[in-house]
Amino acid sequence: MSRKPTAPRAGTDPTTRPAATSSAGVVFAGLVLGLVLGGLAGCAIDPAKDAARVLADVPAAELSQARALQDQGEPAKAAETYLELAETASSPAKEQLELNAAEALLAAGDLKEANRVLNAIPASKLTATQRELVLLLEAELALQRGRASEAIAKLQQVNKGSLPADLKISYLGTEAAAYRLDNQPMRAAESLNELDRVLKNDPGARLDNQVSLLFTLAMLGQNGLKEAVRSSGGRMKGWSELAALFSRYGAPSPKLDAQYRKWRSAHIGHPALANLPDGYFTTLAGGYAAGTDVLVKLPRSGAFGSAVKVIRDGIQAAYDADRSGNRPDLDFAGGSYDAGVDGGADLVIGPLLKSSVRALASRSSLPVPTLALNRVGGGFTENLYQFSLAPEDEGFNIANYASSAGFKSAILVYPRGAETSSRITDAFAAQWRTLGGKIAARKAYPPGDRRYNRTAAALLAAGKADFIFMVAFGKDPLALYPSLREAGARMPVIATSHVYDGDFNPNRDMALSGLYFVDIPWILDNQRSDALSRKALRDKLPNVNGPLARLYAMGIDGYRLAPRIAQMGKNPGTFFPGETGGLTVDSLGQIRRQLLLAQFTGSGPEVRNRMQAAADKADVDDEASDTEDESDPDASDTDAKP
Repeated sequence: MSRKPTAPRAGTDPTTRPAATSSAGVVFAGLVLGLVLGGLAGCAIDPAKDAARVLADVPAAELSQARALQDQGEPAKAAETYLELAETASSPAKEQLELNAAEALLAAGDLKEANRVLNAIPASKLTATQRELVLLLEAELALQRGRASEAIAKLQQVNKGSLPADLKISYLGTEAAAYRLDNQPMRAAESLNELDRVLKNDPGARLDNQVSLLFTLAMLGQNGLKEAVRSSGGRMKGWSELAALFSRYGAPSPKLDAQYRKWRSAHIGHPALANLPDGYFTTLAGGYAAGTDVLVKLPRSGAFGSAVKVIRDGIQAAYDADRSGNRPDLDFAGGSYDAGVDGGADLVIGPLLKSSVRALASRSSLPVPTLALNRVGGGFTENLYQFSLAPEDEGFNIANYASSAGFKSAILVYPRGAETSSRITDAFAAQWRTLGGKIAARKAYPPGDRRYNRTAAALLAAGKADFIFMVAFGKDPLALYPSLREAGARMPVIATSHVYDGDFNPNRDMALSGLYFVDIPWILDNQRSDALSRKALRDKLPNVNGPLARLYAMGIDGYRLAPRIAQMGKNPGTFFPGETGGLTVDSLGQIRRQLLLAQFTGSGPEVRNRMQAAADKADVDDEASDTEDESDPDASDTDAKP
């Protein structure tokens, strides 16, 4: 690629507005950030005047410096300046500066310090404006820490009716994001429905919001949508009907257009916009600006050759299916990252290996938005976004699903000595305890041992709980799960995606009937027939049904995320309906995946909204066991595995 003027990137040029760059709860979810400096609040207080009044005696030069640092992408330094100013300020300016510092710390990804600053502010010193602002910041902080119920509780304390329009938009977007994380898509959609009323004078933002509303409802699955159509009324019934209709199509279709026109004619009073199908499918297209060059940085040889090929095929399939009219120039050539950027790349997809991602993460900033296909953690690097199918995501999601079902105590069973198992259970335990859950018992079993009846009996004798989290690979779940049932386990059992290869085999999988598990939408949605569905790709690509199948979905999402990732990164909590899950970007630039919950039935896996408790629920043992996990994980060089 030759060096040329950089094309405007989707999501940054106001003339280029792919729906996904500011969708539903999208630009608005988690958007307390950026409003804080304006001092927005309710109670009939004029935000600008209130901020000017509160900070009138603060040295203007230092205050401008702090704001400039935040505008320049250095929120941590901005926070330091605000806190230094607060040391010599009097109330209520002192509290306002501390709130500004907390906001900046959230933007910097320093959640611990943001929490410390917020907790140190005496409530008795806050103005009415500041009290509302504290609640919104605390809700945003809880959301970024994965504590959806806490975020919802904070928002419920806000006097929503008194909020000015801009802050009400932020409130409703944050509320929708929290309900989504709490696995309550209908409640999230209700928040977005309310947001639609607030956005009535902004057609572009309103279209984006309506698109996201449909994607949020799609989290219910086809059966859940049918129930929503039956049980809901008014506007929500209409949205549910549209979500069910649109989710059956993966690309624009004259048939869908005709059905939608007919639907609108029969629902004259419904607010669904005439161009909703265009907005919906623009989100599913690439979203690239004209003339964009993309460097795809994948290893050309080595131990992960099979994984690389599948990811590359997924990227290519998404490119081939992109009918937006602005497909980018994909460069799969070898060479270094810096050479590719110097050669004219506007965006980068990759690298894949952890060692290569660590090298980029060690820099303070990157020259162009870069979507790494792995996750190494660490601090914030400007323009670096980390996307992975890490096993930790599954443990994290399972903890959230269990908590949203009201469960308080868990039993863990997992294979001894397996690194992946340790990573999953460690992530589960960390999030589960964050949510207030307890681990009543845990047991490691020898994989492939076949004496699962003894493992099951010992496990159930060790403690009572609301559910069992079973980690099992290969053929182990086909024997372990029935053994748990035979041993008398009446509580629900949930597992990771490793229990399902993507193709239901009644003779084999009937043994798993009743088992819950988490997985990605691309695997679970068998009703799709669009160009990127598994059904359509079966005859075109190898390994669609093999152990690497989920990496196709990762490649598809990589192609679609790249042009909108920078805009998503500016708004932690932004939601994108990916093939690998509902995707958001946290304040450190790491992609978080919200997986679907499914349950094995006699006819195959079905998507569920939440887990159901046993009919005769076991008493919860309030004493958590400290039995140690017997394996110590080493980080492998890639998480790009199913």
